[in-house]
Parts: sequence; C-alpha cells; structure tokens
Amino acid sequence: MVPSARAARPAWRDVPESTRLSIQARLTAPVVQALGQAGGFTPGAASRLLLADGRRVFVKALPADHPSAAAYRAEARVCAQLPIEAPAPRLLFTVEKEWTALVFEDVDGREPSLRPGSPDLAAVLVAVGGLARGLTPCPLSSVPAVLDDLGPLLQGWSALRVDPPADLDPWARTHLDSLVAMETAWHPWADGDTLLHNDLRPDNMIRRLDGRIMVVDWASPARGAAWLDVAGLVPALLMAGHEPRHAERLVTTRPSVASVPAWAVTGFAAALAGHWEWSRRLPESDGACGLRRFQARAAVAALAWFRHRMRLS
Repeated sequence: MVPSARAARPAWRDVPESTRLSIQARLTAPVVQALGQAGGFTPGAASRLLLADGRRVFVKALPADHPSAAAYRAEARVCAQLPIEAPAPRLLFTVEKEWTALVFEDVDGREPSLRPGSPDLAAVLVAVGGLARGLTPCPLSSVPAVLDDLGPLLQGWSALRVDPPADLDPWARTHLDSLVAMETAWHPWADGDTLLHNDLRPDNMIRRLDGRIMVVDWASPARGAAWLDVAGLVPALLMAGHEPRHAERLVTTRPSVASVPAWAVTGFAAALAGHWEWSRRLPESDGACGLRRFQARAAVAALAWFRHRMRLS
C-alpha cells in the first residue's frame, strides 16, 4: 500500500470534446492551461486545470465503459458525502458523457515523502490519526464492513498453498502453514465504526503548501476499526527505506494500534503479504502500468514486517 511505477495517463486534450465542453460549461469558464499529473495505477486522465477567470480545479476522467469507471463512480459517491472537515479535496461535480469525469477543488502541493528523516512523516501520522477521529462514527451508511470487503481478498496464502509457485520466497514456503493460519487472525479485531480509506499510501496523499496532508482517491472505503488504516502504513514505510523496528515504533505506538492485541496486528501483516504475493502473479491490469511490480515490492515489505513481528513474539 508506494508505487515505483506510474500509470500511463492520457492528457486533457485526449479527453473527448463532448466531455471537455460539459466540464467547462459547468465551470462557466474555459480552460487555458492543463497540467497532467502522474501517480497511481488507474489509466485515466488526471489534470490540474487553470481557468480563464483564475480558478483552478483537478479533473480525473476515463472512458465510461472502462472497467475502472465503476471505481470512479464509487469514489464520487463517497466524496460527495464526506464531512466538510475531512482532510480531502471537495468534489465539485461529476460528468457522465463518453467519459466519466470527477471534478475536484485543486490542492496545491506534492506527494509526501515517507523516507527516514523526512519532515513529512510527522504530518502524515498526524493526518491519519485525525482522519480516524474525524470519520468516527462512520458518516456513510452505504459502505461495506471491512471484513466483508477485505476478508475474502486478504487470503492469498491460502490460495498459494494449493499449488505453491516455484519462485515463492523460501522462508514463506517453509512457513506456509503458519502464514495461512495467521492471515485471518486480524478478523476478530476488524469491527468498528470508522470510515476507513483502505488504501493509504503516499501517492494517495498530498502535502499542501501549509504542511497539512490531504487524502485522495476514496474509491474503496469500508467501515471498520481505525487501527487497520494506521497499521497498513507499515509496508509503505518499509518501501521508503525504514527498518522494520523503526516502522513499528512509528505506527504501533499510535493509540488505535496500541490497543489491539499483538497477534491481531501480526495477522494483518501476514494477510497483506499474502494478498500482494498472490496479486503480483495475476495478469497486468488494462492500462495499469507498474501495478504488479508495486505489488511484488509490497509483498516483500509486508513479509519482512511479518517476520520481524514473529521474531518479537
């Protein structure tokens, strides 16, 4: 959950004219400049637009019949219901033409760095903690429970045990039964009434010029225990260069995680590692450049986290 490659995105000019004209009509001003944005794995256009009257907006768009369009529509439904105080860009409107487009207020900033010593680290941890406080109780009634949403997905070790691949990590192969046993240990502690983002990683965040962190890409939220979003940052920290013990200190001392039994957190580490180890072997998604490479790196990081926790137990 920090990509090493970016989706190959179309430019604003590649968005069909009917969709572009509809967006400009709603904005009541023509676009005079479009700056494409990298990041993430969906293959849609992502552009910061400067309007003739000086306003700026952010637009993400892709063909209405693309498999990822459903995720865009889901994100729109969620963002339309987020509390105004949530650290997320405000959704202005959506357009459904040849392409599905979401138009947000523009946020001037950059992707935060999680590398050791980064001044962004503290801001990210504060933001994630504030996110949980501000979204408890869950403000959305239509999101799934996290166990219903992630439970079936995070059982990769069980799937891999059926026919272990030849290139499976030797340690994982030797301890496959233990990994299978542990990957559901987080289930009893998954219930909660917090709106979870479910995919917190640096490229789903923006560090504003004032230092505050905004969270974007609300395509797969769920209702559950707040500690899951916080603990899910550990693999991203490891991929950014942290040692497991340091990443643990940063995350497991947070109140929402510290109140959870150690074995449940260890089980969540196993579940994430198994999910990514399984997912990285699937065919590359349409237009999602680099997704499988990211999942391979994430699997290594999450397995290192699990092994570190097993040594502590």
